Amino acid sequence: MKCLNCKNLSIIGACTVVIISAGVITYLAKKKYYNPDKLLNEVKTYFMDVKGSYIVHQPLNDPNINAHKPVYLGGITASKNGQLVDYDFYADAYSGEVLNIIEL
Repeated sequence: MKCLNCKNLSIIGACTVVIISAGVITYLAKKKYYNPDKLLNEVKTYFMDVKGSYIVHQPLNDPNINAHKPVYLGGITASKNGQLVDYDFYADAYSGEVLNIIEL
């Protein structure tokens, strides 16, 4: 009888380890969003003489930009030939990859 309890405890212990491991793997597999402030600082390095900038911290689902992944929307104002020029940019919210920069 004592041996049967040991087997049951071993099976329960193994199942518990498998369930906890699956939960941890699932949690870690979910990608976290790229830091929007870090992304904005990276995008600002693409421009000379930046006068202003912003980024929307809440990722958007825009089917025109990226139908399957959320994107960050941001903007840059930079001086170009003595004139202020505005740009919008879109970046993948998971990887931080800039998808498009549009001069307005």
